[in-house]
Parts: sequence; C-alpha cells; structure tokens
Amino acid sequence: TVLFDDFEHTDTLLLFGHNPGTNHPRMLAELRECAKRGATIVSINPLRERGLEQFTDPQSPLEMITFSGTDLCSVFVQPKIGGDIALIKAMAKGILELDAAAVKANEERVLDLDFIATHTLGFEDFAKDLTNTRWDELVELSGVPYKQIEALTKIYARGKRVISTWGMGITQNKHALATIQLLSNLMMMRGNIG
Repeated sequence: TVLFDDFEHTDTLLLFGHNPGTNHPRMLAELRECAKRGATIVSINPLRERGLEQFTDPQSPLEMITFSGTDLCSVFVQPKIGGDIALIKAMAKGILELDAAAVKANEERVLDLDFIATHTLGFEDFAKDLTNTRWDELVELSGVPYKQIEALTKIYARGKRVISTWGMGITQNKHALATIQLLSNLMMMRGNIG
C-alpha cells in the first residue's frame, strides 16, 4: 500500500492512540524496518503498549531462538484519556514558538511557509488562537508535563519526513473530528501532508 511505501522514507513516526501489536500487526514489520534504519518512533497513548516496546519477528529464526527483537518506540508519551487534543494543540503552539526563535536567531524556519501559503486557509487565525492559549491550560488538559511536551515538539520539529498515524484511541471519542483536524493542522504547519 502507499502508506507502507511512505514508511520506507520517513525519519519520524508519531503513533497516536493505537496499538499496532493487536490492532494492525502488519504495521509492526514496517515499524521494525523504520527502527532499524534509525527513524524516531514515538508512541502517544495513555497506555504504554508492550507491542510497541520491542518486536520479535516470527519469521526470523534467530530472533525466535534467542528471544530477541527490535526496539521500536524510543519515546512514550502518555496523555490522560481525552487529553490528545490538548497535547496536539500544545505541540502546534510549541512549533510556533520554535519558529519564532529560529527567526530571531536567523536560523532555518520551522514552519513551511510555502506549503502554508499554497495549501492552507486561515493560518493567521489558527496561529493567533495558539498564541492566546495558555501553557498551563494545555498541560492540565493533556496530562503531559511541559518538559515532555517540549521534547516531543522538538522531535517533530527535527523530523524532515514525518508520518503521523492514529487509531481508535483518537477516532472513538466525542472530540474525534476536532482532534484529527488539529493533528492535520499540526502536520500542515511543517508541510508533512502528501
């Protein structure tokens, strides 16, 4: 599929609200290959899923005999249940702040201004809303400490070819549509769509 072809080129994967080990086992082999290439894989889920810690390939005799495997996720972020939307908004706010710092330091921009100008509408209003949202509110609603949000945002900002995926942990709640829209906005801030 196209999705898994994209996995061959990504350097950063953000996995929101799902456990591929039980819900999408085909994905584990792709995640394993990404991890072996050195891609950063982040699990963002209230539960720390064992299947995302290490994967033993059942088709690898060596791994099966030695009870070894490949470490998958290098970072685990555990928002409180329903806290995903606040966490994603916090990441978007962090991206804006990193971009402002880059401008001030005369460094490469964090935002993909060409992508934003060509493929989005309403960015100024979105940025204003992010700027006006307080950090303490986002930390409280997400259940994730500021330092961990900051580290996650920097992982996203360093990635050049980022993929975000999500499962029913995102889609099966009353704020699903808004959460997915906000996650899409986050990805578009850096041109990581398409």
